[in-house]
This record gives sequence, structure tokens and C-alpha cells, in this order.
Amino acid sequence: MASIAPGSVKLFGEHAVIYDRVGVSASLDRHATVTILPEEHDRVEVFLPDLGFSRALREEEIDAERRTLDFIFSKNDMRGLRELRRGNFALPFAYILGSVFMQAGFRPMKIEVRSQVPRYSGLGSSSSIFTALASELSEHFGLKLGVQGIADLANLGDKVVHGSPSGIDVNTCAHGGFLRFRKGEGLKKADVKGFVHVIVANTNVKKDTGEMIARVADRFAKDRSGADDIFDDMQEAAFAGLDALKAGDLVKLGAEFDRTQACFERLGLNTKETDEIIRAARKHGAYGAKISGAGGGGCVIALAKEPPKLLPLFEQMGYPSFVAELGVAGVRHGKFDQVV
Repeated sequence: MASIAPGSVKLFGEHAVIYDRVGVSASLDRHATVTILPEEHDRVEVFLPDLGFSRALREEEIDAERRTLDFIFSKNDMRGLRELRRGNFALPFAYILGSVFMQAGFRPMKIEVRSQVPRYSGLGSSSSIFTALASELSEHFGLKLGVQGIADLANLGDKVVHGSPSGIDVNTCAHGGFLRFRKGEGLKKADVKGFVHVIVANTNVKKDTGEMIARVADRFAKDRSGADDIFDDMQEAAFAGLDALKAGDLVKLGAEFDRTQACFERLGLNTKETDEIIRAARKHGAYGAKISGAGGGGCVIALAKEPPKLLPLFEQMGYPSFVAELGVAGVRHGKFDQVV
């Protein structure tokens, strides 16, 4: 038995959602899988074979990490968070585990994590892992958290990784489909029929979401009026893009991708690699293309009439790419024919 959760792609509203604008996201058909097995020794072992990483955590260590993080978040000490997580890959796992152990008591276990979602790519890699972990912990301890409870638990991990995430990623991984999100309004399922296919091209430039969030926050502090204008434009694109999604109008959807990309450029979050991919996509007939996620690298998503035809172009340019199906089911627990 295992839990799997899809990745997450931001279609509209990246960064703007933090400043109380509407964002639109979708699940995509790359998954993280988490299995939990009993452990003989008095510890929790976190094992990520794809990354060659493992870490044994004892109960007192997990509790100490949780207490420290609770204090840091109560003081909104982002500098302290950055210092604490430096070189500590297991920290977000410890925070999620510590929160569960507070409710259900400590239990030795071995946690194995596998993921198909590229890291540092703007595709919700950490969120899909933490969502699958939260689901499997809920099953293992009989917590009966429900989908929203799983998303809330998973978001503790994203807080450690990203500092002040909007929550849109873990909610997308948990609920699946297409989602509209706004801080003051919460999460709403978007009435989109069927699936949408996009090309995902990876720049191979590792991005730091927390760093990009901090960069935009600095821009907001220095020029609130100018930043608000950009966020308003991003929200208008989100509303128009959502209408296009519901209508199945890919041409209009692509145009709103382009409008959002212009906002990324005004915020200074594009790179020469993202610019190169987007120019090539448009030159070869894409309806539109944009950065996915926080910017500063990661992936670009593009819409086209026949997405597979653009794959050789990006591969020739040196950018690994694939066609992704958007709108797939959210987190699930069960027995799967193939565990990634």
C-alpha cells in the first residue's frame, strides 16, 4: 500500500496569490509516491533512493526540530529559518512528523519516497512529496484527515522549504483537477471539463522558490504601487484564462499565458533560458508560453495544437521536455500496479 500525489503547475497568479489576488493551478500527471513500513529500531528513517539520501531521526530530535520551527514561525523569523534549514534536507519531514506525533504518539517507521516530478522546476516537487507523505501518515495512524486535512499537514513541509507559501501547491496536489485560489476566499474547484495538454520544457536552471518570493517581497516593499499594478494584471489574466479553460479555447488561453509572462518579465523573474524557450515556442506556432512557478529558472509551459511536435525542438536546444496532462486526480492511497 502507498499514497501517491500528482505534481502541480501554476497556470496563473504566481506571486500575486501571496498578495491576495486570484491564482489558477492544475494537477499534472507526474507523481510522488510514499510508502511507510514498520522499523525495528527506535527511530524514523527517511529514505529517498532517487536522490541517494537517507536520514535516521530519533523521537527527541524530531520533537526538538518541531519546537524550534514553531518558535521561528511564531516570530516570522525567515532569516532564522534559512539558517536552520541550510544543509538539513530532513527538516521539513521532521516538522510534519513532529506535528503528527503530537497527536498520535511516536512510532518507529521507515518512510520511502520516490518522485517523478523534477526538482527545482516549478512543478510542485516538494508539495507532491509532502502531500503523499501526509496521506500515508494519515492512513498509518488512522487519523482520517480528509483531503483538506492532508493538504494542511503537507503545507507544514512547504512552510519549511519556502517560508511563506500560499498553499496553492499542496491544495492542488491534494484535490487534483483545476483550482481557483485566493487567500480571502480559499480554494474553489474550477468547472473545467476534461484534460489540457501542455509541453513542459526544463531550463535545467535550479530555482529557489523562497529566494524568488523574497525578491518579489523586496520589490513590493520598495514600490508597492508598481507591484500592485503587476499583480492586478496577473489577476486579470487569471480571470480571462479561467474563462478560456472552461470554454476549451486554447488560443485564448495561450494569449493569457503570454500576458502573464509579460508580468514575470516586469518583475525581473525571467532568465535567458526561459526567454529562449518561450521565443522558440512562439516562433514554431505555440499559442502561448510562460514560466511555471516562481521564476528564476525551473520550467516553461507552452500550449500548442499538437504538443508532441515541439518536443524535438526543445530537446535539440538542450532542454529536456515532455507532454503533460493537466487536471488529473489528486492524492490517493491504495495498492498500485506500479509504484514510482
